[in-house]
Amino acid sequence: MIYKPDPHQIEAYNHIYANNRAALFLGMSLSKTVVVLTYLYEMHYREAAITKTLVVAPDKVARITWPEELKKWSHLEGTRYSVIAGTAQQREKALQADAEIFIIGVDNLAWLIDKYMYQRVSRFTGKPYGPWLGSLPFDCLVIDELSLFKGRDSERFKKLRRALDNSKVDYRIGMTGTPSPNGYIDLWAQMILLDDGKRLGDTFGKYLDKYFTTRGDGMIVYEYIPRPGAPKVIAQKIKDIALSMQTRDYLKLPDLHTVDEELELARFDREIYDQLEKEYALDFFDNSEVTVKTSADLTNKLLQISSGAIYEDRVDKRAPRVWHEVNTVKIDALGALLARHPDENFIVVYQFRHELERIKTAFPFACELRKGKNTIEDFNDWNNGRIRLLLIHPAGAGHGLNLQFGGRRMVWFSVTWNLEHYQQTVARLLRRGQLKEIYVHRLIVKGTRDTRVRRRLASKDSNQTFLMNEIKDLRNKYHGTKKRTYRRIA
Repeated sequence: MIYKPDPHQIEAYNHIYANNRAALFLGMSLSKTVVVLTYLYEMHYREAAITKTLVVAPDKVARITWPEELKKWSHLEGTRYSVIAGTAQQREKALQADAEIFIIGVDNLAWLIDKYMYQRVSRFTGKPYGPWLGSLPFDCLVIDELSLFKGRDSERFKKLRRALDNSKVDYRIGMTGTPSPNGYIDLWAQMILLDDGKRLGDTFGKYLDKYFTTRGDGMIVYEYIPRPGAPKVIAQKIKDIALSMQTRDYLKLPDLHTVDEELELARFDREIYDQLEKEYALDFFDNSEVTVKTSADLTNKLLQISSGAIYEDRVDKRAPRVWHEVNTVKIDALGALLARHPDENFIVVYQFRHELERIKTAFPFACELRKGKNTIEDFNDWNNGRIRLLLIHPAGAGHGLNLQFGGRRMVWFSVTWNLEHYQQTVARLLRRGQLKEIYVHRLIVKGTRDTRVRRRLASKDSNQTFLMNEIKDLRNKYHGTKKRTYRRIA
């Protein structure tokens, strides 16, 4: 296909061209992948400014979306790329390929970094010691879904930050449509991977002390609360490096209808829910039990009951998890939706493994989106209308996959706390190429933790929308005083 960039894509291209370190906070379906690939093509083959690029993306996106985009556009023809996936031997072979762009799934990133980063080993104790040595052999890093690195305590963040500290990676691009899914606290880890702490501080402690207060119990923090005026100051700090665009400001998409299916527990089922909530324990007829020790664990167990089943306690952590069905209210509601729309295909989003098993038992024609090489087959079957009921988990299928051609209805069997997962998953249907109105059905059991999750999700959404709008307004004011220049692309 011939690439004819939209005005917002030209603006995004100009932003990353003007900034060696750049963040693209672009809403879903704004086609940021082709923008970045166009930039990489220019920098590799026309300007020779970059010699070797590492693209880090969610695993399915790395294996499917990036290669498809490279094959799709005529102006990218001849781009030499290699997808680092599969067994260790296959990954090694892909890493040695004659290419300029290397694409790797985030789950394999630790393996890649360990290949190049090391410590000396004591000949007396056999343990590693001293500073980290080695460096990454790339001069450009692209992180597709930068928000996957928002957790400052995660292994992927720690390893990547350490590797960047030791490596000369002058060009860095971070892409996400959900920069602050849990609030402004998420921004520090993402930004330091791009600017080494220049804007929000080189340690999390400095960022926390300057912009937040905390609510908690001793050393346990329940919530990070922005200080008065902090959101505006944070947006001001990152406005030069971050470009913010929201999808509906630039694309005309079909209407999105969110329908909360309000459900009621039967009297006996309600008693089970209330008993666990009050007594922190349940006993079953086979002498198995469920016990709760913390309020967070209680909420998790109550959400399980709302979904219709609950896991019993495990004495042996290596043994398979056993669950007990306690009601069928959501299974029945899903069946009613299918009966109400007999000619339509559905995506059902599940949270707990027992939900997946129970749905597949109740509806044998349901198809779970498989992992590995089978993903492409399921992906194509769905988009060609051959799957009536596709079951996905938001952590595995919430980023990058184009599922808009197989249907227009999505059911959240259980609603997630995670705003990033929620928005990204909905965007698998609500994206460019979708011609029909989208219906998102959320199964909500009244008087349960389901309603609390729904409220929290709405609160997070409003905070993130404020950040995106604030960055956009500040950039518009800043560029309003300067003459803007635009490069021809593709």
